[in-house]
Amino acid sequence: MQERLLPKEIISELDGVMNDKLVEFATKRYITDVAYTVKSGKEATVFCCHAHESVGCELVAAKIYRPGKFRGYKNMDTYREGRVVLDQRTARAMKRKSRRGRDFQETAWTGVEFQMLQRLFRAGADVPEPILHTPASPPFVPAAAVLMEFLGDEDGPAPMLRNVDLPAEDARDLFDLVMDNVELWLASNIIHGDLSAYNILYWEDSLVVIDFPQAVDPRQNPNAFELFLRDVGNICTHWEKYGVRESAFDIAHDLWQRWQFGRL
Repeated sequence: MQERLLPKEIISELDGVMNDKLVEFATKRYITDVAYTVKSGKEATVFCCHAHESVGCELVAAKIYRPGKFRGYKNMDTYREGRVVLDQRTARAMKRKSRRGRDFQETAWTGVEFQMLQRLFRAGADVPEPILHTPASPPFVPAAAVLMEFLGDEDGPAPMLRNVDLPAEDARDLFDLVMDNVELWLASNIIHGDLSAYNILYWEDSLVVIDFPQAVDPRQNPNAFELFLRDVGNICTHWEKYGVRESAFDIAHDLWQRWQFGRL
């Protein structure tokens, strides 16, 4: 069994956690090795990995979430409102913020992304294809992870929209593509909740949206319309520099009304 997939220089506890999760993927024959680190943020680290031949593709993205004590999620309660916990013992533990409650919240938070990707990919949305979710089970398995389709190649990941100058002749079509996705998500009872040029990738003349752990169900979350309007507003604001000027409120309000009356 492999003992290390990250460079020998790893010295921190967090590096060890990441390495253990990568070794788990290798042992289960999902990956063979790590090509490079894509990004390391407050919530997770993403690695580009060479896929095992049985996976059916050359590269996959391994998104490994930081264990709770290393993580920096902000305003999580805004996104968690309305999420139903059927097990009453767990619900009480979450309310008391006990260790059991925190462990469940961590596992549930990371599991949402995989569930959302599965639903949206099946619905035809422009999102990475999800491959595998391995939940955390503290203290023995401190980190959760999602394995998914990788956008990019051996030379580097697909760039974030914020770092791309879109071809002027394609700007309107790409704006419409994002809005078509926003509409499809809403029709599937999903709101991204943190949509911006930071989590839209530009690849092969098209766009793919990532980062769904904070996604909410508009039927349950009382902050849903506020989050939805912010998502649409971020997109409208970004596209203004390409001469695409649309009213975020008008778009959001129209889609919201159509969703409420089952017309999406």
